[in-house]
Amino acid sequence: MASVQLFRQLFIILVYVFLQVFIFRNLVIADVAFCFMYVGIILFIPYETSDFWVILLGFLIGLLVDIFYNTAGIHASAMVAMAFVRGFIIKGIFPSKGGDADIELSMAGMGSEKFIRYVLIMTMIHHFILFFVEVGHLGYFVGTSIKVIGSIIYTTIVLSFLHRVLK
Repeated sequence: MASVQLFRQLFIILVYVFLQVFIFRNLVIADVAFCFMYVGIILFIPYETSDFWVILLGFLIGLLVDIFYNTAGIHASAMVAMAFVRGFIIKGIFPSKGGDADIELSMAGMGSEKFIRYVLIMTMIHHFILFFVEVGHLGYFVGTSIKVIGSIIYTTIVLSFLHRVLK
């Protein structure tokens, strides 16, 4: 990765974390839909990035958000799980791609339908783990599921919009 691309990625990471911690943290819809747009960091990091670095970055970003949210590793665990399955999800969406390097994780590179499917699947994994680990049991399954679904929709809309703006 060239130094210009590296600095661009670092800038985007800082923008996503800043927006999450200082703006989107307070933009909750009806105490049901939460926007965790920082997951876009893992979603849109270049595909050729090593799985080790993706998982490590997911952990560090999740830990940073945990520090600001005063949560005990919930965001870090959800980000690590999402980063771990990222490669499998991409290969499932693009089973016929010849070379792995030619996958561009953007709306322009994937097409709208595959892009939305990718974002929905990945945010579903993140949000499901995040909310159910936060609750700690399945006693509030319906209420937690409503939060998961509302947050998936909210996060997907915001990520799609921000992805167009930042690309």
